[in-house]
Amino acid sequence: YICTCPQGHKGADCTEDVDECAMANSNPCEHAGKCVNTEGSFHCECLKGYTGPRCEMDINECHSNPCQNDATCLDKIGGFTCLCMPGFKGVHCEEDIDECLSNPCVNNGVCLDKVNRFLCVCPPGPRCNADIDECTSSPCHNGGTCINEVNGFRCLCPEGFHHPHCQPQADGCLSSPCLHGNCTHVSSGYKCVCDPGWIGDYCSTEGNECKSNPCQNGGTCEDLLNGYRCTCRKGFKGERCTVDIDECLSKPCKNHALCHNIQGSYLCECRPGFTGGDCDSNIDDCLSNPCQNGASCVDGINSFSCICLPGFHGDKCQTDTNECLSEPCRNGGTCTHYVNSYTCKCPPGFEGTNCESNIDECTDSSCFNGGTCVDGINSFTCQCPLGFTGPFCLTEINECDSHPCLNRGTCVDSLGTYRCIC
Repeated sequence: YICTCPQGHKGADCTEDVDECAMANSNPCEHAGKCVNTEGSFHCECLKGYTGPRCEMDINECHSNPCQNDATCLDKIGGFTCLCMPGFKGVHCEEDIDECLSNPCVNNGVCLDKVNRFLCVCPPGPRCNADIDECTSSPCHNGGTCINEVNGFRCLCPEGFHHPHCQPQADGCLSSPCLHGNCTHVSSGYKCVCDPGWIGDYCSTEGNECKSNPCQNGGTCEDLLNGYRCTCRKGFKGERCTVDIDECLSKPCKNHALCHNIQGSYLCECRPGFTGGDCDSNIDDCLSNPCQNGASCVDGINSFSCICLPGFHGDKCQTDTNECLSEPCRNGGTCTHYVNSYTCKCPPGFEGTNCESNIDECTDSSCFNGGTCVDGINSFTCQCPLGFTGPFCLTEINECDSHPCLNRGTCVDSLGTYRCIC
């Protein structure tokens, strides 16, 4: 019989576990993952930053949005890097940089830390190192109150007028306040309708389309003006990396293996006799040394054959051939079996390898007086000439013993005859 073993087992009776991790040049775990053999299968212990049945998937550490304060996250192998917005620092950009640490305000000015800037609140008297008072030019019209700021000013406008210079509502758009958009008059003054990709009251801030994490399945988002571009991980495609690539279409599995498409990758279901990530390695069925009694093993596809030494037979050469079964010993000889040989113990009167020869018991001195020796089985007989008898023709026959002479004639014995003297 021949056993067809399920995947992961081998041997004549399928009791041996195939060590998928020990096959030459066929580590099924990608990205230097450690292969651990299990009964009938294996599993992969992945390096940091990888996951999946075969460590084929790069973990996107940016998926959890670890970067704070509008920072940009760059995914790396086993980690991430945050590109902080100006004014922030730290691994996660969680720390606001204190621009007041360098004590920029002189003349006893009080420093107020802002995002990526600072503000000096000066005591009465000398200004903070020649800060220009932008309010001296009276930029606020129509009774607006000017508040000086570092490198700027702010107008507090009376009702009916609006910033930035307290213009009348009808004149709100005259100063072209919308940097990247169109100005529209509204009841309260004006409103900026921003061009695509720009946001803010004055359309001065470029929108970050990556903030909503549009790229799926670990894709990396690159912010563009009024758009974004996704760089997809291996195994995915599409504008937002939502389409799983069917790797099985390229037929990566060898030797008629069955390909299973999985999320972002594929798995090969090998036919019996093959192993490896792509089923490209023929399992050496001779590794377990199945052939016995010194036989040579020839590997096949999910099988093997044994070339037996003389004197053995069977699918594994496990049976010692009994040469006595063919009854080679003749003439009642007794056969004794050995490895690849036999001997015959011959009965009396026979000799030869198979007791095929009858021993000739006749010699020159077997029969006397001219007797002829006739060989038998473990014996001989003598055919005596006329006048002699006995086993060896040693006895001369006395023809006178039968009283052949009548009327009281005298019998005279001769060799093989007699004569009568009347």
